[in-house]
Amino acid sequence: MSVDRPTSDRPARIPFGGEAEASISIEAPPAPVASLLSDGETVLMVVRPSLWMVGLWSIGALGVIAGMVFALAWGARFEWTGWTESQAFGLGLLLAGIRLVWQFLDWMNRLYVLTDRRVIRRRGIFQVDVFEARLDRIQQTSVLRLVRERLFGLGTIAFATAGTGTLDALWEAVDDPFAVHQAVTQAIDRYGRGAGGV
Repeated sequence: MSVDRPTSDRPARIPFGGEAEASISIEAPPAPVASLLSDGETVLMVVRPSLWMVGLWSIGALGVIAGMVFALAWGARFEWTGWTESQAFGLGLLLAGIRLVWQFLDWMNRLYVLTDRRVIRRRGIFQVDVFEARLDRIQQTSVLRLVRERLFGLGTIAFATAGTGTLDALWEAVDDPFAVHQAVTQAIDRYGRGAGGV
C-alpha cells in the first residue's frame, strides 16, 4: 500500500478516501497508537469513526429523554407535582447534553489501526479496551451497514478470527466503509496470507 509523501506544508496521509476526520497522519502516529506498536511494525492505516457517530449513536437515548420530558411536562399541569414545565424541559436539556458529551468522549477515544501485522481497535473512556488480531488469524471480514449508517455513507467493518465462529471486533461508523474494507483485505492478503498465514 502506498502512502502520500509529505510536501513542505502537508504531512503524509493515509491512503483513504473518507472525510477529513477519518484519516490521521501516519508520519507520527497518535500517542495511543504508538504505545501499541511493536518494534519494526508499520502502520498502514489509522481510522477514527465519523463524527456523525456522536449523534447517530445517541438517537435512542435522546428519544427516551424526550419522552420522559414530555411526560414530566404533561404531569406539571397537576397541582400535586413538584415541578414546572420549564424544569422538565431544563432537565431534558441537561440529560441530552450529558448524553452527547459522553458519546463525544467515546468517539474521541476510539481508534482503529491497521498495521502490517495486525488489526487493532482501541476504545474506552475510563477503562481502555484494546482488541488486536494478527492478520494471519483473521478468517472473515464483512461490511455491515445499519440504516442510520447508510443514510450518512458510513459502515462498520466486522472481524472474525480463527476458532471463534463469532464477530470478534467492529470498526464502527467509518466513512467510506468499502474503501476501508478493501484496504484491510489487501493487507490481509499481502501480509497475513501472503506471509504464510491462513
